[in-house]
Amino acid sequence: MKDRFREALSRWASGVTVLTSRDAHEVRGMTASAFSSVSLEPPLVLVCVDERANILPVIERSKRFVVNLLAAQQAHVSDHFAGKSDPALLERPPFPEAGDPVLEGALASLVCTVWALYPGGDHRIVVGEVKEIVLGDERPPLVYWKRAYRRVT
Repeated sequence: MKDRFREALSRWASGVTVLTSRDAHEVRGMTASAFSSVSLEPPLVLVCVDERANILPVIERSKRFVVNLLAAQQAHVSDHFAGKSDPALLERPPFPEAGDPVLEGALASLVCTVWALYPGGDHRIVVGEVKEIVLGDERPPLVYWKRAYRRVT
């Protein structure tokens, strides 16, 4: 069932986001495709985070996170935050040294406070209230389909 479930989900095209969070001690990030809008009033979004992800305790402590919507040219950023480290990003992280970790070059970044946390099997459903929106340049998005990055033309 697990393999068939993964195969079925691979047939759903989705945009690629990088979820980031910073507390007093550290900044963490992870690539996520399990992202959705929830409500316009108030502006709510959700993202699903693996219970073992090192970003989850940071979100729980800080009560803040950023959903960064990636552009087609940012596949290397997605790879980095999916655990395939890019040495250039380790030397110079693509977000400010202080404040909310908004990724440089993102199509848009949604700065959120935690609205609610819900159990979701082996994941946590993190609902955030959007407090600030940073719009980047309007370019094609990074899309993931059939286990590979795709470009919208």
